[in-house]
Amino acid sequence: MNRLLVIVVGFITLVQFPASIEASHRSTIRVAYPSLGLPQAPLWIAAEANYFNEVGLKVETLFIQNSSTVIQSLLSDELDFAMIGPAPVVAADLRGADVVMIATTIPTLIFYLIARPEIQKVEDLRGKSIGFGRFGSNTDFAARLLLDRHKLVPNKDVAMIQTVGGTATVLAVSTGKVHAAITTDVGMLEGRKLGLRELAALKDLNIPFAHQGFAAKRSFLKNHENETLAFLRAISKGVYRMMTDKPFSTRVIQKVSRIEDKAIVDAGYELHVTQFLQKKLLTTAPMIQTVLRQMSETLPAALNANPNDFFDNRYAQTLEQRGLYQELDRMFKPR
Repeated sequence: MNRLLVIVVGFITLVQFPASIEASHRSTIRVAYPSLGLPQAPLWIAAEANYFNEVGLKVETLFIQNSSTVIQSLLSDELDFAMIGPAPVVAADLRGADVVMIATTIPTLIFYLIARPEIQKVEDLRGKSIGFGRFGSNTDFAARLLLDRHKLVPNKDVAMIQTVGGTATVLAVSTGKVHAAITTDVGMLEGRKLGLRELAALKDLNIPFAHQGFAAKRSFLKNHENETLAFLRAISKGVYRMMTDKPFSTRVIQKVSRIEDKAIVDAGYELHVTQFLQKKLLTTAPMIQTVLRQMSETLPAALNANPNDFFDNRYAQTLEQRGLYQELDRMFKPR
C-alpha cells in the first residue's frame, strides 16, 4: 500500500469484528478527513466516544491535508471512506471514477470571506487577489461561486492564490500575501482577533450545498453494506453527541484540532450545532446541482449530468427506516 501523503493525527478504535463483518473486509476500516476544522468533529467524537467499537468496527481515522489528496487516496484503495464535500467527488466522477457521496452532515456552505481592513466589499477585490486552500478543494469551489455571484471572473478580475488552508490562510491575509480569503468559521474568528474584516458569510447566500459528508467507492459499497451501515450509525451518534454535549465535544475538538483558544472553539461549536449540522445524513439533488452548475464552466460533462448519479441515500434511509434517529432522539436530550 502506498504511504498516505500527510498523516498528522488519528484515532484507532479497537474491537473484534462480528463474524459477518470480519469475513467480508480487512481488519481495519480507514477513513480520512482533509482539515482540522470543526466540520470533522462528528468523526472525531464518534472515535473518542468509542461508537465504532459499539457497532463492531475497528476504525483508523487519518488527517490528510486537502480534499484532492483524500480523493486520490480513496480511489487508490488506501481508504474506505472519505470525509469530504461533494466538489472533489463530482469532479472525480465526471472524469470516470466510481466514487459517490453516501452521507451529508452539513447541508449548507459554511465558509466566510475575510479581507484586509481596506477592502470594504467583495467588488473591491477587482484587480486584487483571493486566497483559498488548494485547487479542487471546497474553498476553491466557494471562492469561485462567491466571485461569480458578484460578477467577478476568477483569474481575470481576481487572482486565485492557494494558501494551504487553516491558520496559513488567515496569516496570508493578515500579512498581505493576499487581499482576502475563503476560510472556515474558526478562520473567521481568528481573523477578527487580528483586525481582519468579515466580508461575507456564504451560508447567507442560501445555496443548497453538501458542505461536508462522506464518500466511498461504489465497488466498496457493493460488497460492504454491513460495514457502511455500521459506520454511518456511529457517525450519526457522533452528530447527536456533538449537538447535545458541549463539554465533551469541545474537549475533543480542542484535542484534535489543536486550537489553543477555548473561546474560538466555543464560538465555532455554537455555530455548528445551531446553524450548520443536520441530524439526518441525507443528501439532496439540489446540493449536487449547485456543484454541477459551477463546474460546467470548466468541465463540459457537468452541464448535462444528472445530480442523482453522484450520491446514494440508501444507507441513511435504511438507518432512518430502522428507527435510528428516533432512538437517538430519546438517548440524547437537547441542551
